[in-house]
Amino acid sequence: IQMSTVPLEHGEVMDCVQELCQSVNKLFGLSLQAVDNCLTLTDGLGVGGLLKALRALFGKYSSDFSSTLQSIRKKCKLDEISPHSLFQEDWTAFQSSIRIMAACGELLRQCGDFEQQLANRILSMAGKYLSDSYSSCGLGSLHESGSERPSAVKNPWQEYNYLQRESPAEYASFLETLYALKEKGTTHNLLAAAHSALMRLNQLAHQLAFDSVFLRIKQQLLQVPRMEGWSTAGPGEMLNEDLPHFSLTPLEYISNIGQYLMSLPLHLEPFVTQEDSALEVALHAGKLPFPPEQGDEVPELENMADYWLGSLARATMQTYCEVILQIPELTPHSAKQLATDIDYLVNVLDALGLQPSKALQQTLLLLKVKPEDFKQAAKPLPRRLASSIASMRGLEP
Repeated sequence: IQMSTVPLEHGEVMDCVQELCQSVNKLFGLSLQAVDNCLTLTDGLGVGGLLKALRALFGKYSSDFSSTLQSIRKKCKLDEISPHSLFQEDWTAFQSSIRIMAACGELLRQCGDFEQQLANRILSMAGKYLSDSYSSCGLGSLHESGSERPSAVKNPWQEYNYLQRESPAEYASFLETLYALKEKGTTHNLLAAAHSALMRLNQLAHQLAFDSVFLRIKQQLLQVPRMEGWSTAGPGEMLNEDLPHFSLTPLEYISNIGQYLMSLPLHLEPFVTQEDSALEVALHAGKLPFPPEQGDEVPELENMADYWLGSLARATMQTYCEVILQIPELTPHSAKQLATDIDYLVNVLDALGLQPSKALQQTLLLLKVKPEDFKQAAKPLPRRLASSIASMRGLEP
């Protein structure tokens, strides 16, 4: 009930982010208070109910957090990609996403600490009250021998064990929990479902951050199939198709993407400095889309900036290859122009220490090869790619 009074949803994105960050300590403050109340009022016998309440609390919190992330996506228009939008760099959504990721890292860290504290306190309470009669269950060693316990102190687990009288099944389940804790120690997952839910939140925050960066690139790439110039003959093309194309310059869309990619290392700086330990926890727990191709050298996960840069570059290359295959027609001149655009991107990637994907290299090869050599060059390459580019260029596949 108290957690429901913590509003995560606000009008402005910055207010939402602020509430998400501040909610972490509130969540664990309420959780610790619940543990104190349970152990004080029930002498530990209410642990079963406490665990149910905690799981419900974390479930409700995770659901609200997830809904707020979805609301932030809508407010940042991350799912409304328009290829006609003017290109402009806007890093506010990404900066907000970094703060949310740090909050997720703090959630994961505090959840681990809280779960360990909870297990220790339950074991401590059990060691204080369990009698030797439970040694057959393997629980006898949780406490000191009965002769060492002051006889004047009443043992609530013996004298008024309401749980055993009113709900033997719940009491048996409670003893099983104690046994599991004793056997596995604090590694026994009392809040496994809560931890899994927080991991999912961290993944959603990663996707939010990734999409907020990649959106600008995707908007530019979606223009490619719709550009009218691809089917238009270039200057001098009717006279000689073999004119050199060294004078061609990259088109605006790919220049925008190149400059944007070159600016990424600066904006990924928070992932390198690792001054925020909570952000570091989140980064190591999360996964990014567009993993490396098989056989590629995988950058060390210690360098999170390189990991992110690689993922965004692979997303760019894969999407670029996909939109190129949607181009209906290429004149000889426009094929050279597209090859020039790809060459420019390859040079940008090289400057960032990244390799072009196999698909991009194959696409470039099929755009550059002379018509009479196309069939031979296409033989070892994927059939769909070869036939699509042959059709674009008006060649026999």
